[in-house]
Amino acid sequence: MRFYKLFYSLAIFILIMGCTEVSPLISEEELVVVRAYIYAGQPIDDIQLSLTMPLDTDTTHAPPINNAQIFLIKDDERYECESTSGDSGYYHYSGEDLLFSAGDSCGIEILYADELITSQTVVPENPQAVSLNQTTMEIPDFNDRAAMIEWRQAGDNEIEVTWDNPGNDWYYVNLINIDANPTAIDSWFGSALQDFVFPPINDDSFAIRLPFITHLGNHRITVYKVNQEYVDLYESREQDTRDLNEPLTNINNGLGVFSAFNQTSVTLNVKLQ
Repeated sequence: MRFYKLFYSLAIFILIMGCTEVSPLISEEELVVVRAYIYAGQPIDDIQLSLTMPLDTDTTHAPPINNAQIFLIKDDERYECESTSGDSGYYHYSGEDLLFSAGDSCGIEILYADELITSQTVVPENPQAVSLNQTTMEIPDFNDRAAMIEWRQAGDNEIEVTWDNPGNDWYYVNLINIDANPTAIDSWFGSALQDFVFPPINDDSFAIRLPFITHLGNHRITVYKVNQEYVDLYESREQDTRDLNEPLTNINNGLGVFSAFNQTSVTLNVKLQ
């Protein structure tokens, strides 16, 4: 499960307007917004296209583009993607002959409305020495308030994920319950989510605390190494529109982001005491 399901939205590029006279976001011309992610060793299924929206529109959903031509480029070979079923603007590569690895250069070409949109990125190395301070977490029945207080005071109530980061690079952590039918923790936290993606950090550790652990059972914790263009995207989404800065983008002749990731996963089991 990856973060196309969550908080990184194309809206950051269509809701933030620029302050300069040449800002593309106040142009009368519609622009293509790209959100395309390559994951090392994984199928290509996370490419999404949409159009910019007028600033005075009432809708919050950008119009999807389902009829573009998209080519991924590796070692001077071009691989054509196809539109995913539905009106989502998603595209994927259906062949089994295209996987990206650490160090690979990735190119993308998008043909839409007689325009050529391009970008380039490189797959980073996978995170090294990823580990947990504990692989099994035992929790009390949170309906027993005394047991909950005792457990919290014991101090053994968080999962710390660590990895090597000698270069002060950027990473983010994903937590997901991978049981087919997980049992929700019956607690006062009241969350039904099973999949969390945390903000990118340039650190070598991250603490996962309740209420992010919402279910019993097996969890996959994945550390992703990310490129600077993704960090720029995330920081742009936090921008105050009153600053009137143009959003950062690495898309030529369009807006958005094309980036690559590499990952290492570990497992955690959560059970009742």
